[in-house]
Amino acid sequence: MKMENTTASNENDGSHYWALLVAVGVYAYTPDMDRPSMLRAVDDLYNTLIVSPFWNKSHIKVIKGENATVINIFKGFEWLAKNAKEDDICLIYLTTHGFPIIFDFPPRDEADGMDEALAAYRGFLPFSNPFSWEPLANPFGIITDDEINFMLNRIHAKGIAMIVDSCHSGGFNDNWSYAKGYDMAYEIGKDLAARNRVILTSVREDEVSYGSFFSDLIIDGLKGYADSNKDGFVSAEEAFYYARDAILDNFRDMHPQIFDDYPGELDLTSVELPPSMTSIKGNEIGNTNVSYVYKLISYDPEGDRIKYEIDWGDSIEETPFYNSGEIAEVKHSWKKEGTYEIRVRAIDEHGACGEWNESLIVTMAYPNHKIDQRQVNEGYAYLVNDTRWLAQSFIPSVDSIKKIELALICWDSREIEVEIRDALDGNVVAKTSKQIEATNDWKVQWISFGIKANLTAGKEYYIVCHSSAGWGLAWVTSSYDAYDHGKFYHSRNSGSNWESRGVDACFVTYG
Repeated sequence: MKMENTTASNENDGSHYWALLVAVGVYAYTPDMDRPSMLRAVDDLYNTLIVSPFWNKSHIKVIKGENATVINIFKGFEWLAKNAKEDDICLIYLTTHGFPIIFDFPPRDEADGMDEALAAYRGFLPFSNPFSWEPLANPFGIITDDEINFMLNRIHAKGIAMIVDSCHSGGFNDNWSYAKGYDMAYEIGKDLAARNRVILTSVREDEVSYGSFFSDLIIDGLKGYADSNKDGFVSAEEAFYYARDAILDNFRDMHPQIFDDYPGELDLTSVELPPSMTSIKGNEIGNTNVSYVYKLISYDPEGDRIKYEIDWGDSIEETPFYNSGEIAEVKHSWKKEGTYEIRVRAIDEHGACGEWNESLIVTMAYPNHKIDQRQVNEGYAYLVNDTRWLAQSFIPSVDSIKKIELALICWDSREIEVEIRDALDGNVVAKTSKQIEATNDWKVQWISFGIKANLTAGKEYYIVCHSSAGWGLAWVTSSYDAYDHGKFYHSRNSGSNWESRGVDACFVTYG
């Protein structure tokens, strides 16, 4: 739904909208600290903004991942200060790891004697911290709240909204409207207080933020769900209270904050509600080089037409537009044997994107292979290394298998060893190994292992996995007892003792 009317906060009255969106999400020396949710959130925020008529793509600068260095972030603020004029509106979004540091640098403004810092791409040192499981901060790879305050003071815009989603982000409000980076008289302080800032943070100064829930809720609010006064626009304030109320209902120890020195409400978007999550139905098991029909359906709350973006696992496709609620039938075939995750989202005619569906996982076999045992419900992930061994039992219906697939997450490239045993501590019937390459976004990979094993149909066997020292690899499991013919086990002492869990690992066997 495009709004025909306008408010005082849009380009029709001379105001231009500018945004600096920063998501670190990956860290040069400490992949264990990577958070793909941050990268997804900044993309979602960008896509939400450009749907609104307030925003022009050329007025939005996105800095993320390995590009989110201290220098580049400073340059982003400089770009914003250079372009934003006195009648303009600015949005700044920062998401990364945050933490207190043991010094309060001048202007010594912290009651607890510690400044707050945000980690940039090189924000952590490449060696362990003797005092905590968290890595040591790199003093040349962080940005303090005082530095951000200084950069904010150089932006002379009619309205500035800033969103900080990180651990300890509450320390970043710091009464920013009073420009504490300068030794100024009371009169100048009053002028700075009129600089019209709205600061939103995910937690209070002494708390820890969980994932990107705050960002996700703020973004949902900006899509239109937070339009509490039903005027067709969403302000920074409305988005905050929408997110805060949802968080307080679900997280007892997470308390978002707002510091609002803007007269009235600072409108950021017009309402354009996205289509619903797409429902997809079709074959989950089949053969390669055979076309299968999949039915898609989504509903747009405003009745807009819908197209579908489909990630088939081996290619990406975009459909023509369909009416809201109309069933779309699409065909696809896979050439290579394997397990694929089909992801779909609906996009309305104005560009508003619905959420990606929960993946439909399909397995396609060559005509001379049989898909025997299969468990593909994904929910959790269990770490595996040299001492943390994992196992899944299964009962084959065939006398031999030629290949198995495992659903793995790898954020630090390493080798995994896979065995088939006749008991947890029994004989090794067959074994193999493979080097697993890391992905940037903790994406689930369905990895094939050629492993020929002669088995007895109807007898229980075990897939046993272990890897090298350290943390960088995980085996994906269900969140419940999803497989009727086996159990999942883990060992903390290299297979000497095993404990069963109420979940099942994700795997496929081929006969």
